[in-house]
Amino acid sequence: MQPDFDAAGAGLRAPGPLLLQMKGVSKRYPGVVALDHVELALHAGSIHALAGENGAGKSSLIRVLSGSTAPDGGSMLLAGMPYRPRSPFDAIHSGIRVVHQELLMLEHLTVAENLQFAALPRTRWGWIDRRTLNRRASELLALVGLEDVAPTQSVHTLGIAQRQLIEIAKALSGESRIIVLDEPTATLTARESARLLELMVRLRERGVAMLLVSHHLQELFAVCDRVTVLRNGRTVATHAMADVTPHTLVQLMAGREVPALPARVQVCTVTAPRPPALSVEGLRFRAQAPGKSIRLAVQRGEIVGIAGLVGSGRTETLRAIAGADPMAAGRLLRDGQPVTVARPADAIAHGICLVTEDRRHEGLMLDLPLRANLSLATLGDYARAGWLQRGREAAAAAAMGRALQIRMSSIEQTPRTLSGGNQQKVVLGKWLLRDPAVLLLDEPTRGVDVVARAEIHRLLLTAAGEGKALLVASSDLAELMEIADRIIVLSRGAVAGEVARADFDETRILALAYSELMNTGVADVATL
Repeated sequence: MQPDFDAAGAGLRAPGPLLLQMKGVSKRYPGVVALDHVELALHAGSIHALAGENGAGKSSLIRVLSGSTAPDGGSMLLAGMPYRPRSPFDAIHSGIRVVHQELLMLEHLTVAENLQFAALPRTRWGWIDRRTLNRRASELLALVGLEDVAPTQSVHTLGIAQRQLIEIAKALSGESRIIVLDEPTATLTARESARLLELMVRLRERGVAMLLVSHHLQELFAVCDRVTVLRNGRTVATHAMADVTPHTLVQLMAGREVPALPARVQVCTVTAPRPPALSVEGLRFRAQAPGKSIRLAVQRGEIVGIAGLVGSGRTETLRAIAGADPMAAGRLLRDGQPVTVARPADAIAHGICLVTEDRRHEGLMLDLPLRANLSLATLGDYARAGWLQRGREAAAAAAMGRALQIRMSSIEQTPRTLSGGNQQKVVLGKWLLRDPAVLLLDEPTRGVDVVARAEIHRLLLTAAGEGKALLVASSDLAELMEIADRIIVLSRGAVAGEVARADFDETRILALAYSELMNTGVADVATL
């Protein structure tokens, strides 16, 4: 769920002094023009949205601005002076901080050390001043609502949402003139997202300029003053936020009208009794509360959503079914027959495949070609007498790439160079080539733009139409209500209830998600 804001007045603020100007900035990679004479102007005391489809050039622009890569052409002015950062440290020293979408943390250092690693406080004898270090860290953690996290805690013990907030706190640790936020709320709950946007408004009042990239359009309309749209590496428009609507913004991003999804109808109208494609009985996963278990079933041709708050067990349930994490108890049935799944290979052999939420670390081999990534789960289909037939492998990978409309220069391109939405399509394509009976998807559209999101939803609807059983876990309730036939709501590791499509109601679903918290008397939890 994303927070609901009153965006009235957004875009009506008078702009402050011009702080940063990018003029004709270009960047090319082999076979790809990432930036093509891009223009961007940031004003002090403003929040500027940077919008575009995955692959439009947003990440490339941020890398140039942050000193991570050098432009091939164009110029940048910072407060009227030439700006040519040779490294991220140059950008930081110039007052420009970036909160990256992919977290960059030192796992086994403390929270305080991560927050101030670039400028650790020292005593007069040169030792690290631990008291000052931890005091400053506590102040920064309080800014982002992490008062319950100890500065001395090791980062590797924290969840993804907490790490994201720490990265944001790190950007606030210096006297920044410009803060760039790349999908800062992708892993945050509605409550955490609301707090972050409120913090951005306060920073704007202090004269800080912010560049915000977010695929949640309601966030852009809530806090941004202006928006620049990139498409295919070019600047196509810059407008005051008050002068555009969500519909026109999507059209500018896509360069075309984006058709609405067809109305979802209930697909499971089986007349003869037939066992579910997947049944889960008494499933327990590690760290689950005592006495809790999961029971659910998915029919062929059905999309079942799994909703719940952070910590409800959505991801843990899918990973246990797929053998990615061990089941503590319970059993699985495929088409009514018990199956044993102790590891992912067992699940795959039984026609159960998982599209993981962490595509970069668990779903892709970033430095191998797309051909190898797409064919990874079906290599045996392209081998003869133990030898891989590259021609057959390449043909299958290219056909899947075309079917999913993956934006690539060739099947020899590496996933590392693709946008998030196209990376997600590669992970999905890998399993679709396997033709599974059951497809598990964890946060299938996290970090992808609205156009890629619609394309992925169409692929899921098509898969269900072909008779596959889909189990989709998502923190985006609107997504589940759009594509699911029914929604199973988890709360603190147990099924709190189930809602049929005809009865979908956001308030009802949220009430079920909070039910276990209310029953145990916990009225206010940091993860809500």
